[in-house]
Order: sequence, then structure tokens, then C-alpha cells
Amino acid sequence: MVKIDFSSNDFLGFSDNEDILVDTGILLAYLNNYDAWSHVVTDLFNNHILSEDSDKTLFLYINPCVLNEIMNLTDKNKSIEHYMKKHKSETITYEDIIEVEKNTVNALRILIKNDILIPLEANKETYLRQMNTYKELGSADSFNVSLANDYGISFLTVDNKLVKHIEENIANFPDLGNVYYAPPEKQGYR
Repeated sequence: MVKIDFSSNDFLGFSDNEDILVDTGILLAYLNNYDAWSHVVTDLFNNHILSEDSDKTLFLYINPCVLNEIMNLTDKNKSIEHYMKKHKSETITYEDIIEVEKNTVNALRILIKNDILIPLEANKETYLRQMNTYKELGSADSFNVSLANDYGISFLTVDNKLVKHIEENIANFPDLGNVYYAPPEKQGYR
């Protein structure tokens, strides 16, 4: 595993034909501009993932656990809730909240329908590895990292606590590819 800061000015992009499991926080930040990571992740997508200037092919994966987390967090308006804690003087109407939820789900649907996000299924080894590491990483995170490990692919996240836990437990993930992250000081609203 190599840890790579995708928000660094030195980041030149992903490897051609790289396979990457995309974590919940990345997709939520890309799909919802009320998310505190939105500007960093949107820059990543615009400059290195969906850029028309890129001559690289990437394979981005999603799994049922990530999809479930996104739907749950979107339904509970967690990004807006966190945004409002930092922007108490702003008003967001119920209609605005419904519009954000609708746009998030529709954008995710488009990414999956257009094969930008490819569904990735688990196998028995993934489940067994998850059961061995859920205490250290948490249930959903251990599943996602186990899945990336079992396919030998990279992992893209903004969850710095998870990155730290992966490093502490790397012996359990010997086949994990690169771990792309952004440091916590990059989180914030524009």
C-alpha cells in the first residue's frame, strides 16, 4: 500500500487503467456541494477523473455497502446538517433539501448507468476478512477495504481516521493497492 495525497499540488493523477474502489465520502462530496469535502473532491473529478484532457482510462468501482451508506446519509440530510452547523446565518428551505436529495440520487444513478461507477461484488474471502477487521476499522469500512484488498485494487477516500486504521492494520490487507486521501486541513467550505 502506498498512501497518496490526491489534493497535493504534486499529484499528477492516477495510473492508466487503474482500478479504484470509491468510498462513500468521496461520492457524497462529489454529488453534494453542501459536503465539507465537496470542493476538494470536485477538483479531483474535474482534473483527474472526468477531465476531457486526460488520456488515462480509470475503472471506478462502487459496491452495495457504499451505495447503502450514500442513500442513508442523503436521506438523513447529513451533509446539509453539518453545513448548517458552520453556517448558522444561512437558511435552507425544505424544498432546497428535497432538491439536493433528488439531485444527489439522480447524479449517482447517471454515474452507475453510464458505467462511470462499476458495481463490484464481494466474495467469501471479503466477508471473512471483514469479520477479522471490523473492530479496528468499523463494519462498513472493513468491508470496503477488504473488498479493495481482495481485488488487489486501490482505494479512494476522504476518511482520514480510516486511512490511519488501514496503516495500523496493513498486515490484514497485503494486496491493497494505493490509498488515495486528502489531509483533514483540506476539508472546509469555499
